[in-house]
Amino acid sequence: MSPWSWDNLWCGAKRTNWILKTGLVFLAALFSYYAALKAVDFPVYHYATRAMLEGNGPLYGPGSGIGWPMVYRYPPLFLFVFVPFALLPLKLGAGVWAALKFVVLYELVRALGKRLGGPRGTLAWLVSLALVGRYVVVEFQYGNVQFYIFALVAASFFWLHTRPRAAACALAVATSLKVWPLFFLPYLAARREWRVFTWTLLLATGLTFLPALYFGWNNYLELLQQWATHEFSMAGVAEGAGFPGQSLREVLLRYLTALDFSRLPDPNYPRVNILALDPSLVEFLWLLLAGLCYVGLVKLARHPVPSEGWTEHALAFCGLALLEPHTHTVHLVVLLWPALVAGSMLNRNATMFPRWARHAIYAAVALAVIQSLAPSARVHRFLQVAGADFLVTCLLTVGLAGAYFLTATMKQPSRRSHIQNLQL
Repeated sequence: MSPWSWDNLWCGAKRTNWILKTGLVFLAALFSYYAALKAVDFPVYHYATRAMLEGNGPLYGPGSGIGWPMVYRYPPLFLFVFVPFALLPLKLGAGVWAALKFVVLYELVRALGKRLGGPRGTLAWLVSLALVGRYVVVEFQYGNVQFYIFALVAASFFWLHTRPRAAACALAVATSLKVWPLFFLPYLAARREWRVFTWTLLLATGLTFLPALYFGWNNYLELLQQWATHEFSMAGVAEGAGFPGQSLREVLLRYLTALDFSRLPDPNYPRVNILALDPSLVEFLWLLLAGLCYVGLVKLARHPVPSEGWTEHALAFCGLALLEPHTHTVHLVVLLWPALVAGSMLNRNATMFPRWARHAIYAAVALAVIQSLAPSARVHRFLQVAGADFLVTCLLTVGLAGAYFLTATMKQPSRRSHIQNLQL
């Protein structure tokens, strides 16, 4: 039989695929071990859950978690979900926590890639990896819960039309464990996904008050009040999370007010402010801009392109990263969906983007690569405080918006020839 027969080629392809998967599993196991040693946020969850089970420490406030600034900040329900990991030794639990993320990541990328018809080309994978690879690595290393919450929201979007009850359950669990998925409820209402919207509200309310069966009604209401008070107090501090955040609010505050970085755990960030305005005025400006942007997102959702909504969902995830009050690097793992959508669209047909939108995507890729290759801590600090990740998100949003509006306009036959001329 010829060595170039179809049987030999097929066997060779299967062997290569098996070797590749084995290599990925080995790398995932190796990184999980590394993450177990270096985890930052996982120990906070572990100690807080142990404190709840043993009843020997405060759940909220400066003495919670492993002490200020690494304090516990999530609703009480999260502690019950985390119990299986808290029963394990700290390092073993952190390793299992990270390893499960790789399983979820594989299933999520495979599911979204299948729905998008890609990404299957080198360009698509390079664009996706360059845009979001660093954020995924940092999130996995920190041991944060952000990736799991994002996966629940993504699953909800997958099931919107095929399994609306499952979609509502996923979104309700995500909302009960962390506040930010509430961002998507008005968006879903604007898309007229009323069943998912209604069931999410009902289930999230029930899940939120479920721990009262353990704590008792009065004690649980007091815990909720402590949690809400702590979160609102953190939201009122310009750099309350202890880092130069990458949201619109935080970037505006750094450029338009004179922030004092000496209070941060790392006080070596340079100042970049060009004005020294009253922070309350800048906060008002942020609320105005964020409100206008969110109204634009809701209006976009009310008139979706006749499709399954993958690009609209991608823009919603970008909007979350830009408009929420605090955006840490680990929070930017939500850009996994937009990055895969952008890579897939570029790979399938670059003409789906106007030229300026393609340039915006490639500029985002270039900036993300530059940030990943920062040669020193000093350069990295400057890029962080200057808002490089914020700019990456903005450029990705501009590129996806260009693709969305081009697709919407192409549905109008009378303007199709004009749009095709713009592609030249």
